[in-house]
Amino acid sequence: MEQVQEHEAPAAAETVPGFPQPLVIGREPRVISQPGPLPAVRRPDTEIDGAALPGLEVRAASIRGDAHRYYGTVRQDAMGLWHDGEGTLLACVADGLGSKEGSHVGAATACEVAQAYLSTLPIAPDYMTDAREFVDGIAGDIRDRADERGMPPDELSTTFLAARIREVPETSVHRAVLVRVGDCMAWHLHRGVWTPCFGEDDADAGVSTSATHALPRDIEHVEVGYADLYPGDMLLLCTDGLAKPMRGPQVSSRLASWWSRPPSLPEFFWQMSFRAKTHDDDRTAVCIWRV
Repeated sequence: MEQVQEHEAPAAAETVPGFPQPLVIGREPRVISQPGPLPAVRRPDTEIDGAALPGLEVRAASIRGDAHRYYGTVRQDAMGLWHDGEGTLLACVADGLGSKEGSHVGAATACEVAQAYLSTLPIAPDYMTDAREFVDGIAGDIRDRADERGMPPDELSTTFLAARIREVPETSVHRAVLVRVGDCMAWHLHRGVWTPCFGEDDADAGVSTSATHALPRDIEHVEVGYADLYPGDMLLLCTDGLAKPMRGPQVSSRLASWWSRPPSLPEFFWQMSFRAKTHDDDRTAVCIWRV
């Protein structure tokens, strides 16, 4: 008599919780948030990074804007993080000018080579000569990169912002010295309140202008600022793809709440992917918490 084999019924498939879509803050954008055609230039849609250092926690992301995804154009933002192994952190962000063909190369170059000039980066906000030397070195490398590609240097134009922070775990305050050319912004989050690290950013918040200072051309327009970070504080470096929506109270208050503590890397990427009407540009941020 043939033996009949019994088979257990397959277990019911576990319900997989759906991952939430990026949060819409304010009005619904018109541009769909999803990948489009691949750009002609091979450059990742997104970069994400992070670090745990003595007295500091870092999260960083550079995300291609929904408009660039839709049209299949390259991300023009860039970012960089370096540690010298001796207690100094260098963080930077850059935003290639949208009207320039090779601006993504300029932004990437600025963030790639900045660490080579760390020794010239000011240790105090009144060291303007050091600041000019720092950006002059970066500008020279951008010009060299343009020559290699047979392009005018102006076609690689990019804004740029860097912060140097010295880790001193035994002290309560860490000073960040900031250097920028162009409209990238730095914000100090203290007890839930955002304060711009460059004072004129407060006055210019409502002013729109097509004139943007950029490297490698505008070395003389370098600015220097600083932020004193106490335990619980956070320093934000960002391109205008984040700075512009932050002018609205809904976005700024939401980010202040989210970033009251360091999130996980996946959580940070989701937070950075929020959507807001008319704000579909590349978005880059480096967040540095004093812990």
